[in-house]
Amino acid sequence: MRNVPRAVKLLAGVWSGVLVVAVALAGAWLLRSPGMNDQVTSAEPSESELRVVGRTTVLFGHQSVGMNILDGVSNVYAGASVSAPAIADVSGGSLAPDAEKATFRHAYVGVNEDPMSKFAAFADVMDSSAGKDVDVALMKLCYVDITAATDVQAVFDAYASMMAKVEAAHPDVRFLYTTAPLTADRNWKSKVKAVLGRDDQMGPADNIARERYNALVREKYGATGRLVDIAAVESEGTGERSQDGSTYYVLNENLTFDRGHLNEAGSEAVAAELLKMVATHSPVA
Repeated sequence: MRNVPRAVKLLAGVWSGVLVVAVALAGAWLLRSPGMNDQVTSAEPSESELRVVGRTTVLFGHQSVGMNILDGVSNVYAGASVSAPAIADVSGGSLAPDAEKATFRHAYVGVNEDPMSKFAAFADVMDSSAGKDVDVALMKLCYVDITAATDVQAVFDAYASMMAKVEAAHPDVRFLYTTAPLTADRNWKSKVKAVLGRDDQMGPADNIARERYNALVREKYGATGRLVDIAAVESEGTGERSQDGSTYYVLNENLTFDRGHLNEAGSEAVAAELLKMVATHSPVA
């Protein structure tokens, strides 16, 4: 290349570097690409279980990920020969005639990033007309409610206290317990933002806090047989991570469209677990 202009040589060198990086990135992408790793194999509820759920009145307190799960409920039934249950919003605490007949009553409880507000709101909904004649009830937090800045023990203590109070106030209702959802591994864009100090509350330290919270939930409620382990379903196939001596789990990237909320596959996977748990503990089973 003795007669090739220096600028052309430099350009060739740049492109060679780009090619090397591109090949490396492609290899990394293939190792993590959907369909090759992190497969989710959650079992679907049987048709007999779906029929039991259809005869059970459920009250579900949640926010956006909860709505993903309810979408999954409809999708699970769509793939079966069983009629889907009616779903009604009872967020205001009132029980309209259509809601009274609904199998799934759901309420947006509290404010995101304020778990205490969600606990109080769920207790209020249970005490309202929307909690009338309910067979099974549960509420869940969102991933934004548990972050690296959270006093995990305080939140868990508040959750356990609230659940004890609503169970005492509603002895005929079978309450289910839930773990907190996770977030997926950071992609290169979010890693750059984190380096620049624009944390999205979706990094390893945040999932470490969620694992601490979920471990407390599992320790207290796992033996009851009434734990809907959302985090376990979300992290299936991903394996254990570790950072600074702490272990944690992540949301399977095949189950999310934005690293936090659930896509169709994720919604159905968690909904399937919820439906099986409702069927198991329904008084009409």
